[in-house]
Amino acid sequence: MTRALSAHPWAFRLAVATEEDFADVARLFAALHTFNASLDSRFALAEGWQALLHEHFVRTHKAPGSLWLLAWVDAAADDPPHSEPVGLLLMESHLDSPLFAQRRWAELVALYVDERARGTDLAQQLVNASTAWAAEHGFDRVQLYVTASNERARAFYTRAGFAPAQEIWRLEVQPRPDVTPPPEPTDHMHPELGHHHLAIDLDRD
Repeated sequence: MTRALSAHPWAFRLAVATEEDFADVARLFAALHTFNASLDSRFALAEGWQALLHEHFVRTHKAPGSLWLLAWVDAAADDPPHSEPVGLLLMESHLDSPLFAQRRWAELVALYVDERARGTDLAQQLVNASTAWAAEHGFDRVQLYVTASNERARAFYTRAGFAPAQEIWRLEVQPRPDVTPPPEPTDHMHPELGHHHLAIDLDRD
């Protein structure tokens, strides 16, 4: 059941997610990608995504190259009063192909604020936490993906100081029927040779 939140002023508490918090992590992650899929159906989560996310969370939530952060707020005083997570941030160390000289950055993989907490400064608090984490871990930049049609997110990230560095363009093609696309030519044991991988080995040198 969705509960009302306490009245303004908002007092959010940011805390690193623990294994006991995974259900809340998954709930907010699902809400984020449900919204993304409403903008572009090809961003829909796959069948069995929650098990895959759980495996990745268990493996990485304590890793030095990742930050799984939940934002908590007090719910309305009911039986009994409690805190509830209303924001999610996922940051990860990204290692690009060794073909490039500047190949490591901090990637903002997920940022989501529950609709009940919108209109507050929570999203900016989460971004501030992400940039502080990046600086403290020696990164010189934070990068992210944003859907071209997500005007609200684009406006927010612009206000937060982000600027476009590259665009992904798409052209629809008609595939041959009954043909399965071939696998990526990258050795699966060396994911750093490819592009963005959520499950990248965060401790790889």
